[in-house]
Amino acid sequence: MNSFDTNFTRSNLGIATPATESSIGGQTSNSELYGVWAPCLTPIHEDGSINSPKLCDHISWLLSSGCHGVGLFGTTGEASSFSVNERMIALEQVIESGIAPEKLMIGNGFPSITDALTVTRHALKAGCNKVLMLPPFYFKNPSVEGLCLSYRRVLDLVNSPDIRVVLYHFPKMSAVPISHELIEMLIDSHGELIAGIKDSSGDWDSTEGFIRSFPQISIFPGTDVLLLRALKIGGAGTITATADINPGGIRRIYDLWAEGNDAAEAQRSADRIREIASRYPLSTALKAVHAEFRNDSEWRRVRPPLTELSPGDHSDLKNALLDAGFKLAD
Repeated sequence: MNSFDTNFTRSNLGIATPATESSIGGQTSNSELYGVWAPCLTPIHEDGSINSPKLCDHISWLLSSGCHGVGLFGTTGEASSFSVNERMIALEQVIESGIAPEKLMIGNGFPSITDALTVTRHALKAGCNKVLMLPPFYFKNPSVEGLCLSYRRVLDLVNSPDIRVVLYHFPKMSAVPISHELIEMLIDSHGELIAGIKDSSGDWDSTEGFIRSFPQISIFPGTDVLLLRALKIGGAGTITATADINPGGIRRIYDLWAEGNDAAEAQRSADRIREIASRYPLSTALKAVHAEFRNDSEWRRVRPPLTELSPGDHSDLKNALLDAGFKLAD
């Protein structure tokens, strides 16, 4: 049996899986939100348009290499550089290629409620019920009441019992944090529709606080560096950029832990890859890795305001990864 096809009965561990029922907002539901998810890179053509065939191939590779699921149009995917229409067309092409919609999580964070609503409705129509939702991020220091109204407005207008929202806490980028008070208010009003949190703060105290305060929903650290620590206290897995280049290595941490084996060495190996990639702007570096190890220079392309790695940085990144024993999975 392929290790990536292994099923685990984990209800006694307090982690939400498809076979585990969780009480959320006084209701009971099943959750598919667990494991290793890659916030997918977005390959582009020379003119800056999305390279859909390459995107579809990359998603297929991520899923076959160990990811439980793939996020489209998150930070790693340069989401803010792509319009609503571009995102929707790309999703349609991904689904048409045969990618199972239940394996996808769609980024729908916008300053505009209208844009968030449009992308969310489109995702649901395409069969994708999981969305990763940033708070509206242009106006700074909004009240918790204002943020709550924004989320509630989208959910109320979508008006679907099927949607599952993962709240996206990334204060370094959005400058609008997701507070415990906000989460409590949203769970109180929308119950099981609030299914999880991606905590990209990189701060263990923050991740631990979410896990211990909200055991009824799936908490994902946004870095694989915190994966094993999170799993040990009830975390659901990780949604991590480095899964774009190291899906099998990160999945190994998850599988070893789920089987009751020592995952410390696997965690250290993944940490080394993460540390090297994080020396550079992450989306740019991850694309450079694919360009180098696939011998495909098209992968280097990013949309402005991002820029490609310099030749020197590209060489240093490659050599550091080779010294660490890195190989891109077949």
